[in-house]
Amino acid sequence: MSLEGGLRVGLKVLGARVAKVRITSTRPDVARTLLQGRTRAEVEAAVPLLFSICSSSQAAASRLACAAAAGEEATPDVLAQCSAAVSAETVRECAWRTLLDWPRWLGEAASDDAVAAARASLAYRFDTGPVTSRIALAAFGSSAQEWLALDSLAEFDRWADAGHTASARFIRRVRDDDAATTGPAMPSLLAREHDAAWVAELCEACTADPVFARHPTWRGTPAETGALARLQDDPLLVALIRRSAGRLPARFAARLRELALLIAGRATSAVGVLALPTGGGAAWVENARGLLIHQVRLEVGCVDTYRIIAPTEWNFHPDGVLAAALMDAPASNPDALRQRATRLVHSLDPCVTCQVEFDDA
Repeated sequence: MSLEGGLRVGLKVLGARVAKVRITSTRPDVARTLLQGRTRAEVEAAVPLLFSICSSSQAAASRLACAAAAGEEATPDVLAQCSAAVSAETVRECAWRTLLDWPRWLGEAASDDAVAAARASLAYRFDTGPVTSRIALAAFGSSAQEWLALDSLAEFDRWADAGHTASARFIRRVRDDDAATTGPAMPSLLAREHDAAWVAELCEACTADPVFARHPTWRGTPAETGALARLQDDPLLVALIRRSAGRLPARFAARLRELALLIAGRATSAVGVLALPTGGGAAWVENARGLLIHQVRLEVGCVDTYRIIAPTEWNFHPDGVLAAALMDAPASNPDALRQRATRLVHSLDPCVTCQVEFDDA
């Protein structure tokens, strides 16, 4: 069994439109198959090794959830340590995508400065020195603070049109390609703030339904998580969503916005923990891809129940945002449709590989 699995997006075309979207996952239930029955120490040692992507946030959520399940209270210092670890990981993930993948998706080679900045991001630990400056200059062409001052749609468009960095050229390409599409009705964005009652409600649904963690919903409805959900009240992103209801340019812009906020020291990643009324504990972190929840119940020092609700399961729900964006899309040009579907997948940034294919009619 692969510890990562993958996603497959199947598109059925009828009458030059997408008539059906099939999203299937081969991601294994690692929590149930590999963590249940183990001691707390074994779990905390295993989790960072089981998840090659977002390992820091997975480890933080596991550490906090196991502690809550054992009846321990998380101190402010522990919460701050976990938040710092997740924030640094988010910077590394965003920098790598922005500086290396975005040029490649444009058909460009990453510049030497971008490659150097991406490598430097691997050692990022909330310093305000050369690493921060190197990332900002490669991504924005200016300091993070200066770039964040571009808070109107007109200013943002001028930055993209100038195209001084690959990030700007990529945003320009996405914006221009998206301008010819129509905006479908989209599932809601997850709430920006999470309180204990909110997370407890999700954990209760997860306990009641064995497949909830595979296809999570908020009160019965699919929802989108990630940087755009976290920054949904940002005026620039509000304007981008109004211009393109399908949210594609806004998602990429939100990722850049969050990178700038983090390296400018104006944001940190949210983490939280609670003891569940039904027993056990839960922890949540907002990582690079969205809301991650670990839910744990211990019996005699060993894991009786372990469940994980990951961001990829939110965003690649069979009836979620990807399916909504692709349903009824023009399909007269298969290559253009595949390109748009792939870009939508990239905008949602799954933590596993994703293959787009056409189903027979």
